[in-house]
Amino acid sequence: MLPEKPLPANSPRVFLLLALGLLLVLALGANASAEGPAKSEASRQSQQSRRAQQAQRAQRDELLCPARAVIGEPFLVRVRFAQPVKRAELTFMGRSTPLALRKSGSGAGSGMEAVAVLGADVLDGRPGAQEVAVRAIPADEARGGRARVLKARVELVRIKRPVERLTLDPAMVTPPDEELPRIARERALTRQALAHASAERLWSLPFAHPVPGGLSSVYGIGRVLNGEPKAPHRGLDLEADTGQPVTAAAEGTVILTGGFYYAGNCVYLDHGQGLVSMYFHLSEVRVEQGQRVARGQLIGLAGDTGRSTRAHLHFGVSALGRLVDPAPLFLYDALP
Repeated sequence: MLPEKPLPANSPRVFLLLALGLLLVLALGANASAEGPAKSEASRQSQQSRRAQQAQRAQRDELLCPARAVIGEPFLVRVRFAQPVKRAELTFMGRSTPLALRKSGSGAGSGMEAVAVLGADVLDGRPGAQEVAVRAIPADEARGGRARVLKARVELVRIKRPVERLTLDPAMVTPPDEELPRIARERALTRQALAHASAERLWSLPFAHPVPGGLSSVYGIGRVLNGEPKAPHRGLDLEADTGQPVTAAAEGTVILTGGFYYAGNCVYLDHGQGLVSMYFHLSEVRVEQGQRVARGQLIGLAGDTGRSTRAHLHFGVSALGRLVDPAPLFLYDALP
């Protein structure tokens, strides 16, 4: 087959093809020009929407807590106020603490915020919804400003926990009658210490490990002592040799020390807002009641005093008088 004869440059067909090509180029260019501003406008509107949402959030009060929490596990609650407040109080399961308020943001329109640690005790915590409430007194109370109340709900759930069996001195499982008055006095002192809820927040997260040793018993584990079911273990047993230094998990004030029947030589530290840490079975106590201690400061030496089968440190934490698992407090991201 012979090749087609080339079209002359001035052929009407050539002009038609060139015209169609030019129209196509112009159409594509116009479409691209139209899409560019449209995309830019959509992006601009999206950014404006995000900024508007952030501004609206900054203009309202917020109470943030998890929707669900395991009984025995501590959890964080955060509260933010759009405007300055004079004071605020948090209430959970019938117990309250003043909140340490800090300025959030900068400028004339900045508000205030606070954070607290809460939890339910594995001993008597019940599954179901519980209310967290914060009542705030505004800074302009004298000029007629009204108190504000924020509320949130957290669903408490129970999980199955293991059981361990221990053999102890019978007197440490069923104490003799002559020791009962002493035990009652020590329990009263303990309840008083755990009821502390000072307004100043001294604690920060994560907690520092009070001893470098590993974990020998966990929180919440069921206990059978000499064949008799007892209350679950409500702290951590940390490996430590007699005489090993024990240090404060966070900054705090010594609110109780003593040589107790069950806890042995012990130290209780108040970290503020109802958060208290405790250190049991010490061979020596190196602090005094009322003393302020820093995070990581020496407070005693490990031992095996009280109800103990060997040298170790029992480390416990109370949140508003309820003993919770200390372990998560070592794992939180930095919270000054």
